[in-house]
Amino acid sequence: MEAVVLSVGTELVDGHLTDTNATFLAQELAALGVPLLWSSQVGDNLDLLVRILRRAWDDARIIVTTGGIGPTEDDLTREAIATLLDEPLSIDPELVERIRSFFAARGLPMPERNVKQAYRIPSCEPLPNPIGTAPGWFVRREGRMIVSMPGVPREMTRMWREQVLPRLVPQLGGGVIRFRTLKTIGLGESLVEERLRDLIERSVPRLATYAKDDGVHVRITAQASDVATARALLDDTEREVRARLGIRVYGTDETTLGAAILTPLATVGWTLALVEQGSAGRLVSLLAEEPLATTLLRHATVLTSIPNTGAARVETAHALAEEARIVTSTNCSFAVVLQIDSREPLDRCRGEAAFVSITPVTTRDRTHELVAHPQEIRRRVTLWAAEFLRLSLLEATQRILGSSATSA
Repeated sequence: MEAVVLSVGTELVDGHLTDTNATFLAQELAALGVPLLWSSQVGDNLDLLVRILRRAWDDARIIVTTGGIGPTEDDLTREAIATLLDEPLSIDPELVERIRSFFAARGLPMPERNVKQAYRIPSCEPLPNPIGTAPGWFVRREGRMIVSMPGVPREMTRMWREQVLPRLVPQLGGGVIRFRTLKTIGLGESLVEERLRDLIERSVPRLATYAKDDGVHVRITAQASDVATARALLDDTEREVRARLGIRVYGTDETTLGAAILTPLATVGWTLALVEQGSAGRLVSLLAEEPLATTLLRHATVLTSIPNTGAARVETAHALAEEARIVTSTNCSFAVVLQIDSREPLDRCRGEAAFVSITPVTTRDRTHELVAHPQEIRRRVTLWAAEFLRLSLLEATQRILGSSATSA
C-alpha cells in the first residue's frame, strides 16, 4: 500500500511557511512501512487541487492532505475532494454543535463562517479535533483512503496519532501498532545512530533517530498481532536503547527537557536559582514554563551585559552562581555566561560560554567555544547548559539519596 502527501496552502507555495507537516508525515509513513511515492505543495486553487488529487488517486491507495480545511473562502480541500469523488457536500449538524461548543468553552460566539467546517461528504468519517475548530476527514472509497487534516502542526500531529492511526493501521494488514519515543541530550544524531546501528538495521521493531530542538529523539515503532505483544517489543527495545545511551536518555514521549531538569530537585526537596548573562534568557524560559518551576525555580535573573574579557567568564559565572544562592537562600544555583564576539559575516561570530553549577554537595563548571550565527550560538549554548545542569543535579541528588539509603 503506497501513499501520497499533499500540503495545501498558497502560503507554503510562496515560501512564507515551512512545510514541517510533510516531513512529519513522511517519517510516520516510513515507520508504518508505507512507501511514500511523492509529496507536493498545492496553492489555494480549486481546479489545480482537483487535478493534483486525481493524479494522487491514480498513483496511491493512501492520500494524506494537510491544510485547506479552515473556515475562509480560500480553504478548498473539502470542495476538491468532493469534486474528485463526485459526492455532494452537506452540513453535519453534530459537527456544527461541536464547533459551536469549542467557541463557547472559550467564552466566544461562533462566527457563522465556521459552519463551512461542518461540511462533509457521504463517504467521509469526521475526525474530532479537540484543540481546533477544523474537523478532519477519513474517506474510504474504492479500496482507497483520503485523510484530510488541519495545517496547524500541533492540531495535525495530535489528530494523526489519536484519530488517523487507529483507523489506518488495521487497513495495513491487521494487527496493532504502538510507538514510543526516547529523548536524549548530549549526543549528536550521528553518534546516537552509531550506537544503535544494529537495532536500526533490524526491521522489528523499527527504530529511527531525529534531531530536534530538545535533543535527539529515538522513535520505536512496534507492529504486532495484539497490544500486549507490541508493548513487549517496545519495552524490550527501550531497555536495549537505554543500556547503550545510558544517562543521556532523559525521558519518553511527553517528557519535556525542562521537567527532566527540575525533577531531581523534587526528589530531595531542593530549590534552584538561575542566572543567565548574554544568552537571552533561553534557559530561564525553558524551565519557567514547567509546572514544577512554581515551587522549585525560586529565582531567575537574565542579564544582557556580557564580560569584557574571555578570561573572566568562568570567574564571573562562579560569582553570579554563588551570589544567587546566598541572596535567595536556595539550595542550588546555576549560572550561564555567554560572550559573543560579533563580526561580519554573522555566521562567523565566535561564542565563548561558561556554566557553573552549585549544589549542597558539588560545585561544577564547564566551558564551550564555537563559531556560528549568534542565534545558533545561543541555541546550542542553551542545549549544552540544559544538559550540564541536568547531569549536575542528577549527580548531586543521587549522592544525597545514596547517603540516605546507606544511613537507613
